[in-house]
Amino acid sequence: SPTSTEGSIGSWWRGLRLVAIDGTVFDLPDTEANSAHFGRPGSGRGEMQGAFPQARVVALVECGTHAIIDAEIGACSTGETTLARS
Repeated sequence: SPTSTEGSIGSWWRGLRLVAIDGTVFDLPDTEANSAHFGRPGSGRGEMQGAFPQARVVALVECGTHAIIDAEIGACSTGETTLARS
């Protein structure tokens, strides 16, 4: 949740809280359950899939403190803009 108070440097502009949306992927433990739920990225080698299942995470972050306000986690095949809408 947001942690800065109004007027904190880097967190506010003209009375508005500054936030950013960004995404990343995380390698997950190599289990059948994770593969089934999150999937694996494609690869041009071997079995044509990545070595580990991956989860995509998109987060809404307070700019001044870098505190995560909200996040959505999904399959690696789900795009960042799709997760951001959630």
